[in-house]
Amino acid sequence: MTESVLPATTTGRRIAEVDILRGFALFGILITNVVVATTLWSFGGTNDDPQPRFDGPIDHAVTGMVDALFAGRFYLLFAFLFGYSFTLQIAAAQRAGASANARLLRRCAALMAIGLAHVFLFWFGDILTLYAFLCLILISLKKLKPRTAVITGAVLYVVWCGWAFLPSGKGHAISALGALFDLERIHDGYAGTFGDTFATQMWLAPGFLLLIWFTQGITSLGMFLIGMAAGKRELFDDRDTLRRWAPRVLVGGLAIGLPVSAVTFAGALNWLTLPTIWFGIQQLINPLMTFAYIAGIIYLTQSPRTAQLTSLLAPAGRMAASNYIAQSVVLMLIYTGYGFALADKIPPAGVVGLALLTFAAQLALSTWWLRNHRYGPIEWLLRAGTYLSIPEWKRRREPVLPQAD
Repeated sequence: MTESVLPATTTGRRIAEVDILRGFALFGILITNVVVATTLWSFGGTNDDPQPRFDGPIDHAVTGMVDALFAGRFYLLFAFLFGYSFTLQIAAAQRAGASANARLLRRCAALMAIGLAHVFLFWFGDILTLYAFLCLILISLKKLKPRTAVITGAVLYVVWCGWAFLPSGKGHAISALGALFDLERIHDGYAGTFGDTFATQMWLAPGFLLLIWFTQGITSLGMFLIGMAAGKRELFDDRDTLRRWAPRVLVGGLAIGLPVSAVTFAGALNWLTLPTIWFGIQQLINPLMTFAYIAGIIYLTQSPRTAQLTSLLAPAGRMAASNYIAQSVVLMLIYTGYGFALADKIPPAGVVGLALLTFAAQLALSTWWLRNHRYGPIEWLLRAGTYLSIPEWKRRREPVLPQAD
């Protein structure tokens, strides 16, 4: 018999807001990843003196906009939603009379296997392996009361951000990466042949995996806990609370976050010389922007004029893992030796434009896929690993009964 750690009223229905927010998170992650990756892959010069290949005003404006509005926000949104969905997984096990721990451990194992394939073959910035590991910690903390989980998560985030305030002799993030990785090898590998790209991916993946775990691990765990608390409170089922608090969180988050982001953007355009502590300040306000984004999307779902527009994100969110990996495949095919090797040939504005087209295609394809399938391909694998059974691949067609005369 399993011990209940969630409200008994938790139901098995899908929560539209969670799917919509996952779809929105996919958009932000895609924009961030394509700009970060192509910037890294297109750097020239030497490790000691890396030179950007796209250094014009428009290039700086595009990368500055991504730094100011996207970077550091959307992985936190994914982490929050992972924590929320964690409570839904537990509730599903409780309804079935199954062991929540056993199911979650199997899901962690499946997620880790998929993540390892993803990081070594396609995307060195993978977060699935990190989430699989952190889920083990979350299992041990699942009995925390919501208030305790929120406080613990916030403290973890704030304390860990302290390292971002440490002085650094490196003036640019790429310069800092040059101290850890061979930037010339990275450029030559990803701009080369299929074999060059594969070899570079296999070489770079372990080191970058550790870097992602170090820089995002504690902060992601903090957001996991906050998301878990929201799930225990059944936040997205509480319409009155959402209606009352969404506008306040939106205005409050943007009131603090947008001025800081504006300064970050100005620094990217060299309009200002930012102090060395600015990166730390930006890190601290990132969750405020993340929650403002959440509140903004929730607010739009409550308006009849915009609800239909936000609902377009839901199918992509229902198969978020499949779309996340598909984004990596498209990224590698366009910009590396796996395909066209265009990383040092397309400026940041073009990269963002292609990302927008990619996301639009994912919205359409997700809607089409889910008309005939219950799950995305990766979700199907995760479900098979979690439940140790073969899920249905296609939707069953309900027979049309003849009407009586």
